[in-house]
Amino acid sequence: MNLEQKTVLFVDDDADVRKTAELLLQKRGYLYAGAANPEEALSALVANPVNVVLLDLNFTKAQTSGQEGLACLRDILRHDPKAAVIVVTGHSGLSIAVQALRNGARDFIMKPWNNERLIEAIEQASRRRTDADDSAIDPSVIVGSSEATRRTVATIDRCAPLTVATLFRGDTGTGKTLAALAMHRQSGRIVLKHVEASALSPTDLDDTPNTTLIIENVDRLPEPLSPTLFSWLSRSQRSNSRLIATTTRPTSDLGLDRGLTYAIRTVEVTLPPLQLRTEDIVPIAEHFVRVACQQQGFATKRLTTDAQAALLERAWPDNVHALRHIIERAVILHDGQQISAVELALDSDDAPGEAATKPKLADSEKVVIEQALKRNNFNVSATADELGLTRPSLYRRMSKHGL
Repeated sequence: MNLEQKTVLFVDDDADVRKTAELLLQKRGYLYAGAANPEEALSALVANPVNVVLLDLNFTKAQTSGQEGLACLRDILRHDPKAAVIVVTGHSGLSIAVQALRNGARDFIMKPWNNERLIEAIEQASRRRTDADDSAIDPSVIVGSSEATRRTVATIDRCAPLTVATLFRGDTGTGKTLAALAMHRQSGRIVLKHVEASALSPTDLDDTPNTTLIIENVDRLPEPLSPTLFSWLSRSQRSNSRLIATTTRPTSDLGLDRGLTYAIRTVEVTLPPLQLRTEDIVPIAEHFVRVACQQQGFATKRLTTDAQAALLERAWPDNVHALRHIIERAVILHDGQQISAVELALDSDDAPGEAATKPKLADSEKVVIEQALKRNNFNVSATADELGLTRPSLYRRMSKHGL
């Protein structure tokens, strides 16, 4: 992006308001782009990057809740997490503008606006966008060097542009949502619909073209919507749309119609628990350190050797969620450029008396593999599939633990 040419996208359903903004912005030397609704806004962002988005909050007549604008804000930030969005509102009032700020907007302007105040807000948002682009660390990037992570990234790279339905499966906190969003970002599709299965509605299953539909916890899909989703899948290729689903359950236990189960898992990726991806633990932790330092405006910190060793000893039953929490806490609470094992305070997350009895990572890995083998009647292929490992990788781990 050439940040010297400042482009402003104004999203408002009122053509007169857009024209007023266009005249003002062009007079002040900005490049102007306009959109009448969220769909046009997302199309414009895909076609040409902009410096600042001015976003109205209501697009339907008699609608004053601001929810349409908040939904558009979420979609914009999913498309570009560093987007500089300024909310422009009249009818929705101050409370919804504050909610927009909490959801990622940079500023808000009340209608009718003061021209100088609007230009000042655009300049400030543009400068912050420039700073973010200059030192950006994407907090949602997939990090790791393990065999499983490399295979996941390769699958995303290969399948992102396609329309085939994809299922990401794994325990809570293994990165299913992260992988789903990464696949969407690389797809080039304009529209993102991201919903929990239990909250899915028929309106989410319309034929909007160039759509990624992410359904979290697809095993919780309401039974009456199964035929509707199956029908949507049969039409999705014609509209260049695709389904990405996530689940924590084995595919044999999704509780869905057999035909739908097959349809949603044309491509299936299993994300192993963190304790089976030991090569990823330190790189992910270091990534979280960099992200937390940037977000808090701190100078870069680093993990000491003993801190890295302590992280590798932990079993991580709560996976990446727990790792991120521990790293963010250490970055915020401790001064200095180094984070030691003591400052990680790993035992403080344990219940009283639990730290002494908590299994080490190696012991925990053995238990995970043993339990998976039993669930699959000691079928190595099925166990490897459940754990997201290749057969050779599983055999090596079984040999290491004497299984």
